[in-house]
Amino acid sequence: MLILLKKIYRKIKRIILGNTQVLKYDFNKSNPLGDNGERVDIQLNAKVSFRTMDMYQKNHWKRYQFAKTIINTGDICADFACGTGYGSILIAENANTVIGVDLNEKVIKKIKERYSFNNKVIFLNKNLLNLTYKNYFDKIVSFETLEHFNEPDLKKLLLIFNRALKKKGKLIFSTPYMQEDSAAAISAGFHLTYFINEEKIINWMQEAGFTIESFQYQNYDTHCIESILQKKDFLIGVAFKNN
Repeated sequence: MLILLKKIYRKIKRIILGNTQVLKYDFNKSNPLGDNGERVDIQLNAKVSFRTMDMYQKNHWKRYQFAKTIINTGDICADFACGTGYGSILIAENANTVIGVDLNEKVIKKIKERYSFNNKVIFLNKNLLNLTYKNYFDKIVSFETLEHFNEPDLKKLLLIFNRALKKKGKLIFSTPYMQEDSAAAISAGFHLTYFINEEKIINWMQEAGFTIESFQYQNYDTHCIESILQKKDFLIGVAFKNN
């Protein structure tokens, strides 16, 4: 039991370097649906308590709650890079249909079983760069996705998202804010693009045919999504398709 507890607590490590806090999380030891990927898991077919979530779960939960405020009844939505699927289930409370897509076949197979009771959500195992939807979605949600692509593929991905949206459809996204290309971040192997800020996102979005509607921010201290924050760990953006 002691060994098990030590393994659990070692999931989250805090390394303090001056005033900079570097957060390191092992997504694989107690989260089988991580499956060697950066996926946070919240099981909605069990009792959910925000108070007992870890800080990663709280941040992700708040992002999907934010997305729900933008999604309207009757919307056809996508949850691209849906991970373990709980976010797709959450936004389906407002949307008419949600298509959740993830690269990992094992994860998709498991969450299809887990959430088989929900006929508003379809889970697909696909590479986002191979999607062929055209003018299909009212809203696309894609949290913590952009940073997993190198810049050329990131730009290609945004064009794919734009093509998939209906006219004036909205993209709701998040990304780490000004994450440095530290040795720890690079060795983790999850992220390929760093130092993402408002200017870079505006330029990428314009190239892909989007206009930014709003920027919000989030941190690990409060988990709340605010338009003004002194400490910014994440940027949450809403953009709409121009044509």
